[in-house]
Amino acid sequence: MNLKLCCLIMILTIGSSAFADAIINRSPTRSSAIQNSSIIFSNYDSIYKDESYNPAIKEIQDKIKKNPNDYILYVSLVDLYIKSKDYDNAYNELVFLANLARQNKLNSTVMNYVNTVYEHNKKSAKYSRNKGPLCLDLSLLAFILDDKESAESYINIASNYSLNSNLLSNTLKIIFDSTGNLEKAVSVCGKVILKNPNDIDLRKLKASYLVQSQNFDAAIIEYASILDINPNDEDSKYSIYNLLSQKGADEKEIIKQIYKTDKPNYEIVYSEFADMLLNREDFDAAEHYADILVNSFPNNAKGYILLSEIYMKKGKLRESYDVLTKARDKADSNELIAKYNVLLAKLSDEPVKEANSLISAGLYQQALDVLDSASQENLYVILTQARANYLLNNKQATFELLNKSMILYPKNSDVYCAFGYIYLQENDLESARKYVNNSLKINPKNKTALDLQDLLNSAESQKYISSIISSYEAQNYTESMRLVDEALKINKKDSTLYFYKALNYIAQNNYAASTAHLYKCLELDKNNIQVYFYLGLAFDNLSESENALTYYRKFIELLPKDDYGESEKLDYAKARISKLQN
Repeated sequence: MNLKLCCLIMILTIGSSAFADAIINRSPTRSSAIQNSSIIFSNYDSIYKDESYNPAIKEIQDKIKKNPNDYILYVSLVDLYIKSKDYDNAYNELVFLANLARQNKLNSTVMNYVNTVYEHNKKSAKYSRNKGPLCLDLSLLAFILDDKESAESYINIASNYSLNSNLLSNTLKIIFDSTGNLEKAVSVCGKVILKNPNDIDLRKLKASYLVQSQNFDAAIIEYASILDINPNDEDSKYSIYNLLSQKGADEKEIIKQIYKTDKPNYEIVYSEFADMLLNREDFDAAEHYADILVNSFPNNAKGYILLSEIYMKKGKLRESYDVLTKARDKADSNELIAKYNVLLAKLSDEPVKEANSLISAGLYQQALDVLDSASQENLYVILTQARANYLLNNKQATFELLNKSMILYPKNSDVYCAFGYIYLQENDLESARKYVNNSLKINPKNKTALDLQDLLNSAESQKYISSIISSYEAQNYTESMRLVDEALKINKKDSTLYFYKALNYIAQNNYAASTAHLYKCLELDKNNIQVYFYLGLAFDNLSESENALTYYRKFIELLPKDDYGESEKLDYAKARISKLQN
């Protein structure tokens, strides 16, 4: 049965007041909302008459929040907005639906509802007092239905009215990017521009269609008209530059077209061209103009900064750094000084990253070679040079660089970290501790310093390990336990200390106390397989058979088959499993 006929039958069957009550008071399931949405919302005019559509709009908006992928609800919302003459909100929902239509995400049921709304409003458009906004919405409805001819026709009608130029521009792009009718696109854009002569976005859209249709002369004129409105519009300058370059125009003609004078300020022109071409990643052309700028105007700091950035983009770091140094004393504004400092930092960051990669690969001298292209006063360049020199066993150069970093950056946490690292490598734990502590005073959250602190704690606690093991093996459990406790005051992250504390408890038949330390050991070192054996042993002696079986089995499962050193424990675990199972 035809959808319109269904709607008519439903309307005639249900009385208008009963129908209104159904809309206001209903709480249907999701499926019933889908089944009835177009029928319901095509009849709000007769239901509400002069009353507000807001309750119904609010109801649909709430349903969309719960079912954002129920696209029929969006169509119903469009219908309500159009009926309430809220064309802007209807437009926003239609743009959303148009994007879904482009992605083929609207099924046939949704498209049927779109068609119902479209056909209903198509008739009313002839008599509407708001023909322009309604035709704008109708053009999108036609676009969603893939009726490109009607979409173009309605946008053409809409262009005869004074409308929001942003909405018009966006709709023109949606419609004509799809239809590819460039001649029509240029014509409609022209009509809209007559009503919005200072709208730069509309003029750019028209110029882009002229370029696509190979009408370069007209496009250049359009871009030139944009520069009449805004002489600083870089997009238009670049477009004119690009189009004239393609036509083989010489530099003077290009400059005259853009700046509309035979006697431009070449210092400004070359600076703007270099900047503009750099932004477009046309590095060769940008370098050409930046080079002219620094040679013609040697006191222009921006020229050196631009040339330095161009070299950096082209991977010429040494040249980039050399050129940038020439801008140091010439930058005379806060903006240029800020650009100089940002670029200097970037020039250091890249070599440091590369140098650290080379150091990781054991290529220490190559790392130093890379760092030659960076700022020699950048902290991280200096510290990376110190690290590479230390790994090359150039200790004098290492400490000279570290002292330089301390002079330049006496309050930097990372400087103290670097000293701490070197002294730790030298096994001078006392000096290393001093520098790490100073680093953490400056920045308590310095991750490198915290990691070094852990390494120092581990190194100091390791001094106790041999004595702990010796005392334990000599069955001097009291002394072994005392040494463990002393070491734990220094380092609470050493799994070996917890392991031997547990063994001492087991040796003294205090199985309950041993389990907590075995678990702590396992938390710090999941690869210590012996812990599972001793957990099994502890629970076995505590008569907790299930736990004992679990850990004995885990020990056997994880123990490498060729670990003959643990054969005694293996035999014991197997025997106890056999016993406990029976």
